[in-house]
Amino acid sequence: MMKARVRQSGRPRVGPRLARATCIGGIAALALLAIATGCRKERPLSSNLNVENKVALRQVVLYYESADFLLAPERRNVPLPENPAGAVPVVLRELVKGPATPDAVRVLPPDTVLRGAYLLPEGTVIVDLGGTTLMDGWHTGSHEELMAVYSVIETVTANFPQAKRVRLLINGEPAETMAGHISLAKSLPRSAALVGPAAR
Repeated sequence: MMKARVRQSGRPRVGPRLARATCIGGIAALALLAIATGCRKERPLSSNLNVENKVALRQVVLYYESADFLLAPERRNVPLPENPAGAVPVVLRELVKGPATPDAVRVLPPDTVLRGAYLLPEGTVIVDLGGTTLMDGWHTGSHEELMAVYSVIETVTANFPQAKRVRLLINGEPAETMAGHISLAKSLPRSAALVGPAAR
């Protein structure tokens, strides 16, 4: 007696020719993808951020108080990125370190830290200063405060022509003053009257 063939349910049977063609097509697609990937050349990222940021030794001008009670320039060679937005914080950190010239006077409290510095497109630079003395209340005179405020302003505007004004923040917040005398309610321009005649 002949046994009846039972048709299997599920996927239909695939003939040998169709299976072979499918396999060959898949291999060809993978080969084309490999060739395309190999032909596309991508620039490898450098492991040296100084190279990526085009850091080079550049001369900067920092302003400290001189013996004649005016601001005077001190020049240093500092590794600086080419982009001004990245260079502004580097220059200000140098200023916060204090003067190297023996006759120059430190204008900011010794514990001052730079929390951030941002160059805005319209030419205003936001400078955020911190440190225990500035946050708790700096008890100093009006002249010392004037020198401190404008040392920051003169340093920024002298090194970056695109910087026109400076807005000072204390610990990330707008402050009325730094030590009770000079208003910080708005951004301030440079003041040639506070710079010694030799540097004007």
